[in-house]
Amino acid sequence: MAQESLLTSIPDNGNFLQQTKYTFTIPSLSFAKYFCQTVLMPGIATSEVLVSTPFSDIYRHGDKLVYDALTLTFLVDEDMRTWEDTYIWLITLTNPFKFKQYASRFTEKYYDGYLEIKTNSNIPNIRVKFTNCHPTQLGAIQFDHTVSADVTPVCDMTIRYDQMVIERL
Repeated sequence: MAQESLLTSIPDNGNFLQQTKYTFTIPSLSFAKYFCQTVLMPGIATSEVLVSTPFSDIYRHGDKLVYDALTLTFLVDEDMRTWEDTYIWLITLTNPFKFKQYASRFTEKYYDGYLEIKTNSNIPNIRVKFTNCHPTQLGAIQFDHTVSADVTPVCDMTIRYDQMVIERL
């Protein structure tokens, strides 16, 4: 009976998600909000546990969630601050070359990031909090004489985090 009601229920909201209705922010890093061009919402998985039975082997869910990395593509500004800020953040997370690099503007190593997904009417609808974000990869920037001056270079950044927390607004 419960399965039947699932198949015949009508959704409360028939509007489809729009890919352009979002903002991504890391409050301590201004470029994340103003220059972010794309965000790849991470996938989530659990391991598979094989359970043997006398008839056939079956699979059950594991006991831990595995989150894919968060990938951002951002526009590179003329001063390359977007790229440089991420580069400096990466340096402070790893082995700096000089002692003064320990005391950079990144006083914290981990920041929370927020993906705010909006309705078709541009009203905030869902907020996804990524706790303890830190970059693990900064992509290349392509310089190219063959493209129009109107084409803004972009750069990818890969971020790892501890967990995603979803909040309906």
